[in-house]
Amino acid sequence: MSESPIASRGSTGALDQGSGWLAAAAIEVAGLGFVLRDGSEPGTVPGPRLIVAFRAAPTLAHFDPEEATSWAFHGDHGTLESLTRDGARRAGLPLGRPFSWGRIRVIDRVPEHNQFLSFGGTLRAAELGNGTVVASFASPAPILRWAGHSQVADPFVDEVGSFFARLMVPVDFQDGAEARIGTSSPEGLYAAALLHADGRLHAARRLADADPVLAATVARECTRLAHDAPAAWREGEDLLGFLELG
Repeated sequence: MSESPIASRGSTGALDQGSGWLAAAAIEVAGLGFVLRDGSEPGTVPGPRLIVAFRAAPTLAHFDPEEATSWAFHGDHGTLESLTRDGARRAGLPLGRPFSWGRIRVIDRVPEHNQFLSFGGTLRAAELGNGTVVASFASPAPILRWAGHSQVADPFVDEVGSFFARLMVPVDFQDGAEARIGTSSPEGLYAAALLHADGRLHAARRLADADPVLAATVARECTRLAHDAPAAWREGEDLLGFLELG
């Protein structure tokens, strides 16, 4: 593979084609280039969402995005996709499509960038009356700050990044692994990550003792997801078993 281990693949379920998201998203980025809301709060309503504003001219006030890249799953493989204001307008707005698990990168004119890790979800984009294109990456699973120009990494993101890197071994060497991972639901893949982290913490108690915040987060989310989304929980168990990562 030619890409970084954290630039990876995935899919999501049916798209929500409702238009109510746009008004709320426009308010969120009225004075900002991008904002992450509830990224570490899966299971809430409306849930984790990364909102990006592509303006015709930079404001010079915050962060002026010109491009957002994310991964999508097509056929048996993942593809890096780019979203820009002009490109979205040429393609036709509004748009709604799945985005994949792995890295989301928001890039401005300098160029500086901010990076996030996600388990996949729905990408929507639409144009406001002033010509600004607003995009929303929304997911039922976490969207976590990873690195960048104007943000601090989230506590759980290193664990997620490590899990995504481990997935690249079966992707590269196990028949059918990329397709199996790529067609997993965001919550199913998140369940697999939680189960994998929980197994590591129980196998070596010193890891849990060294990072009690991580241990508490994993324990809480395992309990919540198993109760609230049992089908996704079973999906995660099956995925780990197939990948022999359990």
